Amino acid sequence: MPSVSSLERRCRDQEVAIERLMREGQVLRDENADLRCQLDAARTPLAVDGGVDRLEAMLPAGPAAAATARATLTRWLAGHVPGEVLEDTRLLATELVANSIGHAELPDEASLRLAVQLSGGALRVEVRDPGTCGEIVPREPDRERGGGFGLYLVDLISTRWGVNRTGGTHVWFEVDAVGATD
Repeated sequence: MPSVSSLERRCRDQEVAIERLMREGQVLRDENADLRCQLDAARTPLAVDGGVDRLEAMLPAGPAAAATARATLTRWLAGHVPGEVLEDTRLLATELVANSIGHAELPDEASLRLAVQLSGGALRVEVRDPGTCGEIVPREPDRERGGGFGLYLVDLISTRWGVNRTGGTHVWFEVDAVGATD
């Protein structure tokens, strides 16, 4: 018959294994949600309707949200805006998504909405989350400890940006998209 200590050790080992599998399962769920968003974006061609293009996607508010936003923007905008506009847009959207994930105190099941509109040579991107707390202002980046780069970059690179706090938090920016095919 096994000793009490060996049974306790096996029990702890099993608990550790279960926790690891639970974490791996969550990573797989997040990756699957990311792939579903990318698939939805791939199935949605950029359509022109009277010179205004608008697309929206829901992003699970997890560790893959920023990567999903970048992939979605690339799918939607590649070939429709100049390459440097796409790169700036991907960077700034990543910062807004990261801010939502990091500062909005979102529940695990929350989603973010990514909205893109191309009209009259301007590209507008909005990231919406259900959070309502905190002040949204750029601050000087902390180059030693990190942080503070998100809105600093948005303020530096975008043509204009703003915040709407109706029904959650909507942070948007616009960039000049001269040469865009709208």
